[in-house]
Amino acid sequence: MYLRFATARLMITLLALFGACISAEAEDLSGHYYGVEDATGASIEIELDAKGFSGSFFDARGNMQKFEADRTGDIAEAVLDMDERTVLMRMAPLPYGAEVAIIPFDGTGNLVMGSSRVLNFVRSGLTLPEPSADFVDAPRDDRGRISANGFLASYEFWHPTGVRNGYLSLPERFRTVMRLFPAVQLDVIWKLCLAPSPDRALAIALRGQGVACPEVIEGVASSQRRGTFATYKAEVSQQRSTLRMSVRCADGYPESKPNCDRAARELSEQAIALDTAGAVLARYR
Repeated sequence: MYLRFATARLMITLLALFGACISAEAEDLSGHYYGVEDATGASIEIELDAKGFSGSFFDARGNMQKFEADRTGDIAEAVLDMDERTVLMRMAPLPYGAEVAIIPFDGTGNLVMGSSRVLNFVRSGLTLPEPSADFVDAPRDDRGRISANGFLASYEFWHPTGVRNGYLSLPERFRTVMRLFPAVQLDVIWKLCLAPSPDRALAIALRGQGVACPEVIEGVASSQRRGTFATYKAEVSQQRSTLRMSVRCADGYPESKPNCDRAARELSEQAIALDTAGAVLARYR
């Protein structure tokens, strides 16, 4: 009955691909889902029943584990065995599919939030868009350099380890400018909080932001439960677009003068606002 999910690793990617164009209304979880990125090869079948949800979890090798899940709003929660550990599987609907959080229990039955993993599943019949032409692969370590434009075009598609490496490889002046865009700063912090050994990156990213990792992780989860996650991601997308245009204009990319003038005005507005990642999180949690 039980399975080992040996290929699953810590993962949050692709969560904003439809953020600017979909409703925040929660969707019915019932259906068939296939895993993407680190969950490739896995699938989930789930349906409503009188007690909540019931379904099956298939790993990448086709091993199947049936489950009965409690229903909390539109979220399904089930206790499974994965990687030789007992875990809580929390499946939350998203516009394109579902986010599946895997949270292990310790020996005394307490959840170990710091060891949680997040996998993404797409509802059958949907196709995800490809990264933009400016996409770059995630850095293998933090000893190199990455352009700000490449980071902004790519970080949502990276494993949190890549986000950590990329953030530490950015020019310091860009990390300073990014602080003026608190929704983007929060989005990056969220991914850094899920990366292994993130202390050095978080020491930089959290400075002056009024948040810590536990409240960021729980706050984002709360926004998904409350149906405000899509609106949050729309704000991230809008700020990222302005920040990216500002970077491209400053670094000499071929952009028009009207675009650069507009980006400069919006950059000035962000500087005056003096908002923080903590303030953004408070609006959506």
